[in-house]
Amino acid sequence: MNKKLIILILILFISGCVENEGKTVYHSTKYNETITLYDDFTATVIGSKEGVSGTYRIDNNHVILILAPFGTVMDLTRQDNKLVDEKDGDYWEKI
Repeated sequence: MNKKLIILILILFISGCVENEGKTVYHSTKYNETITLYDDFTATVIGSKEGVSGTYRIDNNHVILILAPFGTVMDLTRQDNKLVDEKDGDYWEKI
């Protein structure tokens, strides 16, 4: 039985059915908001009342989010395990 289970798990890993999606998650306790950055350069921002998605790029220590539907831009600075909005000092901690 154990051999069959191990073989099944190996088949699932090889076929791509079990995948560890690359993502980094940041959370703001002030806004109860989560920013998720995926390895394919897409992003989601989910708050208590709404959620938006978009893309991001990394430029040195800056993470630049471009969010739908109107192309809203968030320019955040990476500092240790935080994303910091230098305009108002708000931050999201990596979880």
